[in-house]
Amino acid sequence: MVRVELRNVVRAWEDFRLTIEYLEARDGEFLTLLGPSGCGKTTTLRIIAGFEKPDTGEILFDGKVVNELPPYERGIGIVFQDYALFPHMTVFKNVAFGLEMKRLPKAEIERKVRWALELVGLEGLENRYPEQLSGGQQQRVALARALVVEPDVLLLDEPLSNLDAKIRERLRGEIRRIQRELGITTIYVTHDQEEAMAISDRIAVMNFGKVEQVGKPLELYYRPKTEFVARFLGLSNILELKAKDGKACIGGLCFYVERDGKVRVFFRPESVYVKPGEMAEVVDYELLPGRIRLRLKIGDELILAERFLDELPFSVEELPARVDVDVRSFSILG
Repeated sequence: MVRVELRNVVRAWEDFRLTIEYLEARDGEFLTLLGPSGCGKTTTLRIIAGFEKPDTGEILFDGKVVNELPPYERGIGIVFQDYALFPHMTVFKNVAFGLEMKRLPKAEIERKVRWALELVGLEGLENRYPEQLSGGQQQRVALARALVVEPDVLLLDEPLSNLDAKIRERLRGEIRRIQRELGITTIYVTHDQEEAMAISDRIAVMNFGKVEQVGKPLELYYRPKTEFVARFLGLSNILELKAKDGKACIGGLCFYVERDGKVRVFFRPESVYVKPGEMAEVVDYELLPGRIRLRLKIGDELILAERFLDELPFSVEELPARVDVDVRSFSILG
């Protein structure tokens, strides 16, 4: 296991600048770089891998600066979005390629390849060619090829984005299982918020070439530090209110805060509880699988509330025109 650090890393082009003051993937950790297209997450991964050099700053593996080391000397395994399999080689040969380049004994290569294929659930498919495999199977081959060399660090660049939703969900669970089983330091790039929440120990949310916030999934989800993180990780309610005597109110809904003056109160729709009453107008609603999303008007503000159907104190057929609202969890942005 290896700790990966980026310190004061800058990579600039004419119209884009990546700036990372400090970012760490801890020993054996699954760290995800999450953000919209063009935010710099893949560039960050390529800098870690050694495919790109930063203009300034240091990349360290276990405290050792590796800026000048080529990718093949950094002890990494990498899985790309497009799989990059050799079409003229069998599954076995694709997985064995890196080991053959190291000129390992034939018996050792066969043992390691069979171990890797079993790890990713492809035993019995050794003699097939990539064109004979499904997209999910091809991605497993790419993962086996990265793992068979027993890297210190595993890097994955949007590895599931070309797969359909059900296969993506199943494979992300497999990747997480394998990572835990091997205890390998893993850095994963995705733009999919649900994917990042499901598999990560910690997430680094990126935007316009900078890291907005790093933390555990639920910490980022319920305690974002910036409006971008709040909005990017899911549906959000953000109210700009004026606090007085430690209390910020709108209509009959009040939030107890630690300072007076202007505050930006943030909370998720599922933190909003409703019951029959007069505080808020039910503007409209949306039925979702097993739950309901309500659009409520309190004073001049609109907020979203989301509840499981069996939690509602009334039936959907008898939805009241007005409700009372209670927000159980909130935070202050900025």
